Amino acid sequence: MESFDPAIHYGPNDAGVSALSIALVVLALLAGSWAFGATYALIANFLKRKTKDSE
Repeated sequence: MESFDPAIHYGPNDAGVSALSIALVVLALLAGSWAFGATYALIANFLKRKTKDSE
């Protein structure tokens, strides 16, 4: 009889990863990238307005 090899029989649930945690990580990455883009746009608009006022 062959011994059980965990390297061959390994799945995502063996590491405690569920579909919910994967979905939450994906949503967090999307929200983080959106927040970064929104912050960048706000800063760019602020600086553009500031340089127009000084001209």
